[in-house]
Amino acid sequence: MLRPKKPIDVNKGTACNRCRGEHGIVLTFSDDGAMRRTTITKFALLIGTTLVAWAADAQQRPLLIGQSAALTGSQTEFGRDMRDGALAGFEHLNRKGGVQGRKIELVTLDDAGNEAKAKENSASLIHEHKVLALIGYISRPSSVAGAKVASEAKVPFIGPFSGTPALYKFDHYVFTIRASYDDELAGMVKQLVTNGYKRVGFAYLNDARQVNVPLVEKLLAEHGLKPAVLVGLDRTSGEAAQQGKELAAANPDVLLALANNVPLGGLIREARKNGNSTPFWIVSFVDSKGLVKELGPLAPGLVFAQIVPLPTRRTLRIVKEYQHDYAERFPNAALSFTSLEGYIAARTLGEALRRAGPSATRESLVRALESLQDFDLGDYFINFSPKSHNGSRFVDLTIVNKEGKFLN
Repeated sequence: MLRPKKPIDVNKGTACNRCRGEHGIVLTFSDDGAMRRTTITKFALLIGTTLVAWAADAQQRPLLIGQSAALTGSQTEFGRDMRDGALAGFEHLNRKGGVQGRKIELVTLDDAGNEAKAKENSASLIHEHKVLALIGYISRPSSVAGAKVASEAKVPFIGPFSGTPALYKFDHYVFTIRASYDDELAGMVKQLVTNGYKRVGFAYLNDARQVNVPLVEKLLAEHGLKPAVLVGLDRTSGEAAQQGKELAAANPDVLLALANNVPLGGLIREARKNGNSTPFWIVSFVDSKGLVKELGPLAPGLVFAQIVPLPTRRTLRIVKEYQHDYAERFPNAALSFTSLEGYIAARTLGEALRRAGPSATRESLVRALESLQDFDLGDYFINFSPKSHNGSRFVDLTIVNKEGKFLN
């Protein structure tokens, strides 16, 4: 005989025929109080299966890394080489299974070297593509704009192709892998003074004057010197007839230069056309390989600062691996300092991703990057910490010989 119906207390196991819980789960009881869990069990199995499938899918999805770079316009060679070097670096890890099964995928958007476009691309990569981090931006304007967007969104920003001081002020989300322009110029000025040069000029980009001219003035002042001449250049123009005349008139012992290929190539041609033989000592921001090729017989004697080793120096493990991985990914491409820099940036980020694991978040990636303290990437060391996000101060000087090859 059935017991009379009465209110149900599930916690006490009171018997009933059927009860609907507040979340819509049906619990079935027998008349002797034994609960048949058929419906809730099916529901639990459904939830469990869904979660397992979701977790498995998440583990298979690639880890997305974003980049805004100049793939068109006057800085195309920089952008392409940084992108291709990064692709070869990520492929090095992907061939080994990625990050515990998750491959690394680079999403690159073209900004044509335009600051506003780089800012727009950064927002798109973060909010639409949902990238885990940003890497390998080109030039000061694009890099500073991208770093600002990334920092505000709390997204790691790694390895920009710029040594501008603005990127070397500590920011929780910004990690530089190259020596700063301060480091390069300080080393070059010291070497020039050691060599006996007194009248040192400086060629700069007009849109970076307020940053770079005071820096050079400060470095020269430390040795009791002032710039012999200041030559301003337009980042996007090869017209430098007036600047060539100014340089010839001042005739300094040596000209330090921090500019990209288009205006710098124009200045060198105009200087030589005016009979001026001033030696050029050039900061690494330039595409040295492309400039040497472009200038041909005017290139021998040019001195370039480099913030990565010679891409032909196979005695260094990082260079040997770069050559192998770059040839695998781009069989017909020439080696370059810029693609090696992109490769080193990607390998550095790849190691941090490996440490952060397949479930990496943006914050855990920051912590993983900060753990790369005195890390040997292959005879090239990266040194981050929670207090310093400037990973390298490596600076090398190379000179172009009569065959157009780099020596040091």
